Amino acid sequence: MGLIRWLGALIGSALSLVLFLLMPWRWFRRRQPVAGIVPTPEMAAPVEAEPAWPQMPRTGRPGTATDDQVEALMEARIVPAPPCRDLHDYSVEEAAAILDALAFSRAVAAQVTGGEDADAPPEVLTELLNDLVATTLADDELRDFALRWARSGQPLPIRENTTFARAREAVLRHWQPAEA
Repeated sequence: MGLIRWLGALIGSALSLVLFLLMPWRWFRRRQPVAGIVPTPEMAAPVEAEPAWPQMPRTGRPGTATDDQVEALMEARIVPAPPCRDLHDYSVEEAAAILDALAFSRAVAAQVTGGEDADAPPEVLTELLNDLVATTLADDELRDFALRWARSGQPLPIRENTTFARAREAVLRHWQPAEA
């Protein structure tokens, strides 16, 4: 009887050892898809891609933004856009264009809304300005218009023309005039 218990314990130990050695292989092996199950469109969760922001063309020599420009970008809470990982990655020309586009965007928003943009919730105003700055920097004609406006001493009101109409459209995507 003692021999049978001893053999049973030996077999149990050997089995435990084998299972112990095979368990990591089971956990870490690549799972193969089950043959009979094919995911249907209803089973797969819809993946909504984040809309891509329009991109400003690169100008100047990257990494030449001055400390004053970087400080002004930081004060304006500008987040660097790819391929830049840091505000210091912008060129002098790009940093100036971003700051001018931001000033232009604020002036356009104030002009189109009649000053009501100042009463907007911060997240709505931020979204409006982000969209308008991105639109301004990505559109060659609108960017040139905004930069000329900024360099001319920023006269108010901004001259309204077909180029200004594109900026107005970007504002109206986020703001609807109050009913009189």
